[in-house]
Amino acid sequence: MIMKKILNNMAAALVLMAGVAFCTVSCQEDPITGPAEFSIVDAEVSVPAEGGVFSATYTLDNPVLGEEVKITCAADWISDINTLRAYEISFDTDINLGDESREATVNVEYNGGSYSFIVAQSAFAAQVEAVGFNEAAYYGAIEEGSEVANYFIVFTDNLETGMTDALYYAFDLYGELWTEDVNAIGIPEGTYTLDSENAHTSGTFSSEYSYYFGYDENGALIGTQYFTKGTLKVVRDGEDYNFEIIVYFEDGTSHRVTYSGPVSLRTVDL
Repeated sequence: MIMKKILNNMAAALVLMAGVAFCTVSCQEDPITGPAEFSIVDAEVSVPAEGGVFSATYTLDNPVLGEEVKITCAADWISDINTLRAYEISFDTDINLGDESREATVNVEYNGGSYSFIVAQSAFAAQVEAVGFNEAAYYGAIEEGSEVANYFIVFTDNLETGMTDALYYAFDLYGELWTEDVNAIGIPEGTYTLDSENAHTSGTFSSEYSYYFGYDENGALIGTQYFTKGTLKVVRDGEDYNFEIIVYFEDGTSHRVTYSGPVSLRTVDL
């Protein structure tokens, strides 16, 4: 009799467990389903003249198994387009060496739908080829025992007229000490960036003494403008140097300055 009660209780428990399991499977809410919904969030991506890597974002609800985001662009100045990061279309843009801004359409396809966004790249407000220096000075170590030295150079596109139809770009540079021929002082190779804190660290140029000014064809002064952002790249080629400078101003415009040729700084004692 006792054995029967035990078996009956076990049977009842199994029935109850089966009922709970059945309800767990059949009584839950239906899974959320629906058609795939794809959209581009960034209808236009603005890119500066200097170019670089940028991205556009998109949304995707209810993705379709096996479907991929396909991207094409006919513009040769846009490359390396990919979707390596979720909900992001990344691309690389070349520097704009033209005088005008430019646009390109990036086409996107997903699950039979076609979408697109615009890449709008600005142009430099000015592109200047410097021919020499109005000033080129080496001040040596910034303080006794320091391994950081101060270089001051002023590029110009006109060494003849001086105060007529001439532009000037001054840079208060900080880099390694010059350890080579003191009779042929140059600029250490590398990329210098604008330092708004004026900390005088190696690989920077100070915002305090780095600026632009000039004179128009009538000799009228083009007011001094200080840089808000910028880079100065120096590459040495034997006895010559190649400079590429990109600087920004408070109004958001940018200038590109290049120079190729010799560099010889005079020594100035602090």
